[in-house]
This record gives sequence, C-alpha cells and structure tokens, in this order.
Amino acid sequence: MTRPNFVSLALIGACLATSGLFAGDFDRTHGLYAQVLKAHVRNGLVDYAALKNGRTRLDTYVTALGAVPPQALSTWSRDDRFAYWINAYNAFTLKVIIDHYPIQGSWFSLYPRSSIRQIPGVWDKITFTAAGRPVTLNHIEHEVLRKEFADPRLHAAINCASVSCPELRAEPFLGDRLGAQLDEAARSFATSLARNRIDLSAKVLHASQIFDWFADDFLRAYAPGGNFGGLGGKSAAAASFLAKFGPPQAQAAIAAGGFQVRWLSYDWSLNEAPREGGSGSSR
Repeated sequence: MTRPNFVSLALIGACLATSGLFAGDFDRTHGLYAQVLKAHVRNGLVDYAALKNGRTRLDTYVTALGAVPPQALSTWSRDDRFAYWINAYNAFTLKVIIDHYPIQGSWFSLYPRSSIRQIPGVWDKITFTAAGRPVTLNHIEHEVLRKEFADPRLHAAINCASVSCPELRAEPFLGDRLGAQLDEAARSFATSLARNRIDLSAKVLHASQIFDWFADDFLRAYAPGGNFGGLGGKSAAAASFLAKFGPPQAQAAIAAGGFQVRWLSYDWSLNEAPREGGSGSSR
C-alpha cells in the first residue's frame, strides 16, 4: 500500500485555503496565480519545464476558477469580472501547454514543432471549467471578453503562448487596478520592437497581425469613423492604436497622417524562457 505524502497533502490544503475554496469565496487578488507568475515568468517568457514539475498552485488556482458560482460572479464589479476572465484565459493557456509539454508536433506542419498550434483543438475543442461551466479558450475570447467587455486593450492582455503574442505579465490582472494595468499592457505591446515597429523617417508602421485579425474591435474604440491618419480599415485600426499607445514621439506623427502599414509575420514559436546552460524550445 502506498503511504500518503503528508507534505504534498498539506501543500494542497494550504493552496485550497488560499484560493478561497475552503473559505467559500474566490480570492479576487488571485494570490495563487500571482505566485505562479512570479515563480515562472521572466521578461514575458515562461519556464514551462519548471512549471510542469511544480504545478500544484496552478492546478489549484484553475480548480478555484471553476468553482466560482455563476450567480456570485454576476454580482462582482465589471472590472473584477473582466480581470477574472483575462486571468482565466491566461491560466488555462499555461495549463494546456504544460499538459502537453514538451510539445513535439509534426515536422511537416507550417508551425514550429513546439508551437501551441501543434496541440489539436487547443482553442475550440479542449475544455476547461470557469464559473461552473465548460468553456474553451475561443469561447472566453470571443463570446465573453470581446462581447461582454468590448475593450480592445484585452488583445494586449491575453497571451497565446507564442513569441509574437503580447507578453504575459508577471502579475495577475486585478479589478481595482485594471484600467492602469490594461494601459500598461497596451503600451508594452505597442512599443515592443518584436511586435510593432514604427519607422518615422520612412513613415511606415510595421504592425502586428492582431490588428488585422481584430480590426473591428480597434476601430470601434479608436477610429469610430473607420478612418485614422488618412488610412482606412485594418490599417486605420493599427494606426489608431499605435498613435494612442505607441512611443510619445510617434503619436502625433501617426495622427498627422502620411503613413503606410505593413504587416509583420507572426511568430508562433513557444514563448519559453531559455534554460540555464541552453536555449528554450526549438522552433
């Protein structure tokens, strides 16, 4: 007969208590998730190997997300609910990566072998539990975040475990700080040379394909007339966001017009932190 590991049982019990499952209420400071991020995220990259080897806190937090009664969630403030769903999306993404880590997809795919895109059904088939019901990542993004909250800054806050995605913050999003955190995430995304580049001399915006994919979200918020700086459509979506959140010296120039937009290739390589004595996952 296998003897129980009392140290592990004690740790799980402590995690459950911290998560609020024993207290009967969800911890809206997302304390367990904060510990996960602090331990495993460096400069927006994730140490997935270490996270998989020490996943108790993440798994307990994911369980706590699912245990929130929908009736209780509906009584929270808008910002608390918004933060809950952003954190849920990012935590579930971490979970699905370590559930399949190391990812070793096909050599014949268009995507890197370690990419999240090598996990079958990762966005539309694999389910998680949030607020007492089964959800997919696509459902959270498109049916909850984009429809219920309609704030395009969310595209700078949710992370798809890939190099070209906006960086995963090393702290959870919190309802009482959400506006400032979303602004910080938007500025970080807009000014990241790996994701958007502004060439003032050539008047070219090298923009993330996120503005192409979700143009309507950005246009509604920042260019409601469908035009910005002499640009229309998807180009206007990128220009309006970069003018609002980009480097200060570029904001007025973009708004004044005369720029063209070129779309950057999207790097779907896993956003894995380099390991000591070696590199991260192969592309």
